[in-house]
Formats: sequence, C-alpha cells, structure tokens
Amino acid sequence: MSDKKGEPEIVVTATVVSDDEQKHQSGPPIPPGHSRYYCEKCHMHYDLPDQCTSWRCANCQTFNSITPGQCEWCSIL
Repeated sequence: MSDKKGEPEIVVTATVVSDDEQKHQSGPPIPPGHSRYYCEKCHMHYDLPDQCTSWRCANCQTFNSITPGQCEWCSIL
C-alpha cells in the first residue's frame, strides 16, 4: 500500500506463454534464454531474459512484473 495520499496503487501481473501456445503464435521466434510475456495493458509481447522479473512496455510505457507485489513502494517515473 502506498503511504502517499492521492496516488494510485498500480498492480500488474504479466502472463507467460506456454509451450503449446508458442507453437501457435505468429511473430518473431523467442530468443534462447528468454520467455515471452505480454503487457498487462496493451498485450504487446516482450521476450524477457531469464531471471529478469520486470520491464516497461515499449508500446504503452506500462511497468509490468511477473512477480506479484514486486516493488510496491517504488514510484515508476
């Protein structure tokens, strides 16, 4: 929870694409050592490197995380 009054709490959870879904996806192949996730807001794909847990969507600038509750206290500028 944010201690700052009037600021919205932003919670997003990206989803991973299963192996079966990857076989039926159009688009570029997934690079080795990456997993494909989709932006919570605009659903643009992002190939997240292994052991990374967050990214900012290049399409809509939304901060996405695959770890629920990650950095709840951070202000994303």
